[in-house]
Amino acid sequence: MAIDGNVYSSKQFELYIADQSAMGTANDTDAEFVKLDVVSVSDIDFGGGLVQERNLRSGQQIKKLTDHYVSQKGASASLSFEWVVSHKEGLKQLMKMISEDTGSAYEMAGSFAPATYKHGATTGEMATVIISNPMSTDDRVLHSAVLTELTLSMDSGSEGGRLVASGTFYSGYKPVVGASTVAPSGTETAYVETIYDCSTKQLGGQDLVAKSFSCTWSYPAVRLGFQGGSAEAEQYGRSGEITCSGSALVKYDGASAGQLAGFLGGSSRAVTFGDGASFQVSAPTVVYTGFNVDLGDSEEGAFVEIPFEGTATGSNNLYSVIVA
Repeated sequence: MAIDGNVYSSKQFELYIADQSAMGTANDTDAEFVKLDVVSVSDIDFGGGLVQERNLRSGQQIKKLTDHYVSQKGASASLSFEWVVSHKEGLKQLMKMISEDTGSAYEMAGSFAPATYKHGATTGEMATVIISNPMSTDDRVLHSAVLTELTLSMDSGSEGGRLVASGTFYSGYKPVVGASTVAPSGTETAYVETIYDCSTKQLGGQDLVAKSFSCTWSYPAVRLGFQGGSAEAEQYGRSGEITCSGSALVKYDGASAGQLAGFLGGSSRAVTFGDGASFQVSAPTVVYTGFNVDLGDSEEGAFVEIPFEGTATGSNNLYSVIVA
């Protein structure tokens, strides 16, 4: 058999995303897809939810081929990404999926109840995600994907301080591997936010000198039931704990030292990072979960990492994120 002479660069692979209106039906409208211009594309994790059984059966001491069972029926798939945010539409899609809010400011209240994620339903926030393969017959289409985790971070020591989005898509539907006809042509409005654009850097209402900031939202999902010839998901259950957590690395001085009392006392504090207009992350009622002073020998001086976890009751917001 002849050897294939093609050598594909990892830079030739691309990641596309589009809103999806109905669960179970992939979006294939070019004008609704945008590219997430990631540094590198991760392949779909097929094995994470693959149904496998590999038990030695009777008859001999060495496994037979029939002792191996593999099936995509009842399986799930996931896809992780990291994207230095370059356009507004992609970030808005991600925020809409993690919050189930329709527009900026993206908010979630303590009384939040998940939408219905049922095969054929149009109520949830889902996306069709495509890995475009230079070998065009080997594209990957992950449809009816929900966002189970999203992190927004800024660090003055990496990516020029630019906003970075990372997270994980999850689907209870069988990924389609083959030729995709999608050619993204959706609007991509330039959107470059950096830590240096954040005029507000507050913990507990105190202005601080910041080196980095990150916030992570977790909104779990698991497939339930099965339908169709491929036994794909009948529903998604989204009944796990929804969390908002993060961390700020700030200069250790008289202003930041005062935050230690909040950690030791378990009292509530507010966290706000952004410019108040085009980008801002706010968590109005957080509890500090640590206070870690770095006393290493650094020319920058001493810094303290303050991790936090958001809380909310009733109509009060767990978080609020402006993307404008």
